[in-house]
Amino acid sequence: MADNTCACPHCKCVLGKNAVMKDGKGYCCEGCAEHHAHGEPCASSTGCECAKSAHA
Repeated sequence: MADNTCACPHCKCVLGKNAVMKDGKGYCCEGCAEHHAHGEPCASSTGCECAKSAHA
């Protein structure tokens, strides 16, 4: 069974219909796929704050 959790470190979001595939990994949003390079927040509606951990 495939892992359907976002590959972004610190993100616990489940991949949905808007999942972004990059380098063979699944991310829940473009911000996570780009490792929050410019401080983009996680687009999840769950209030995930993985972007804050990305630059901690």
